Amino acid sequence: MESKNSIDINADLGEFRNEIQLSNELEILKYISSCSVACGGHIGTNKSVRLILEECRKCGVAIGPHPSYPDREGFGRRKMDISLKDLDKSLRKQIQYFFEIANSLSMPVRHIKLHGTLYNETARQEKLINLLLNIVDSIEDKISIIGPTNSLLEKIVSNTNIPFISEAFVDRRYREDYGLVDRSQDGAFLVPLKEQISQARNIVINQV
Repeated sequence: MESKNSIDINADLGEFRNEIQLSNELEILKYISSCSVACGGHIGTNKSVRLILEECRKCGVAIGPHPSYPDREGFGRRKMDISLKDLDKSLRKQIQYFFEIANSLSMPVRHIKLHGTLYNETARQEKLINLLLNIVDSIEDKISIIGPTNSLLEKIVSNTNIPFISEAFVDRRYREDYGLVDRSQDGAFLVPLKEQISQARNIVINQV
């Protein structure tokens, strides 16, 4: 039997602030296979997490927490002067919060994906990678880590027993070192649909 390649289409959800944004997120659920749900660090409440998880269950979408720096004001996109101890405490609180809701709905948790600045910094800083690995190791359920392709995070996680899901974006430009172009720079986003489709095809076919 021939093996078949597959691709997981993931979206970051639970980040809505109004009914229109919520409607958009619910529409997205029709087209994805997994999602990472904001759980209080940059945005998110018990109500928003539960609502999204319930809809994911209806659509058969895999779920995972989307924790961040404790930065609701900056939506998790600011650099933060925070100790590793305090960051560890914040992340564990966010993740536990998510698991409690998922468990109450009898939904398995498949992965964890960090958000914003923490996502980018953890991709290349060993101290943050080790912090994340310690947290994931302490979780009773076996879950995967989603992170940037060709990153230090991928290299280190691949040498552990924790599954790693390599991620690439169809609507973001990349540097030559595979890091994302900072969103504050001109051209950081691929806006024309034609360019997004071209990048998606390149990711799937050429894996670059």
